[in-house]
Amino acid sequence: MRKDLVTEGVQHLLDAIISGEFQPGNALPNEIKLAEYLNVSRPTMREIVRTLANRGVLEVVHGRGTFVTDQDRWTDVQTVVYALSQQLDNKQVGMYLTQLRRMIEVGSAGLAAQNATQEEIEIMQDSLRRYIEADAADDAEKANIADVDFHDAILDASGNPFVRAMVMPLKGALAHSRIETNSISEIRARAIQHHTNILHAIETGDAEGAKNAMRGHMSQTFDDISAFIDGSDPYRPPLH
Repeated sequence: MRKDLVTEGVQHLLDAIISGEFQPGNALPNEIKLAEYLNVSRPTMREIVRTLANRGVLEVVHGRGTFVTDQDRWTDVQTVVYALSQQLDNKQVGMYLTQLRRMIEVGSAGLAAQNATQEEIEIMQDSLRRYIEADAADDAEKANIADVDFHDAILDASGNPFVRAMVMPLKGALAHSRIETNSISEIRARAIQHHTNILHAIETGDAEGAKNAMRGHMSQTFDDISAFIDGSDPYRPPLH
């Protein structure tokens, strides 16, 4: 069984569910028809169904069939993020995810101020230096990489291994708004100042100062997305 056929089939069936072709509460076609619909063998079709059942998207009821579940029962974060990214526009996705980032990153900044090692602080310093250099060169791509690296370093420095695990599935959906905002020099200038404030608080072990600085940064990010991100053509993050 080719893994890429399963991956493609999962994507195909998931897109059909998200688009409403297969509605929550309704049964999927029988095995023969579903395999034909997906253009795969029956063993591959079963693996596709098993994959989506493991994510909570489908429910297999023996003797009755396979049913589409309500989206609030889906258990895989990346699948939920993908679905919402298709159902909402860019601005909505960016704003909702920034709200979620604020919940996670404000606390992480406070923990980083308490727990960061010298090596982790140096990674943040290097990320900020690269961000400043990329801004001066008006290189949005390098600025975006440095921006992401800075925030990742804070998550790592929090000392809580669950934090990074929670944020990783969101990265694809976050990428679009980050790339757009980092293409605007005025936004980069504000972000650099916020990064500087956050880093200073972490360097000095000021947990409350780090949280306040990150809170201000997330508020700025939320406002920038609201003001600058076009609401059309929702981003399609990669789904693995």
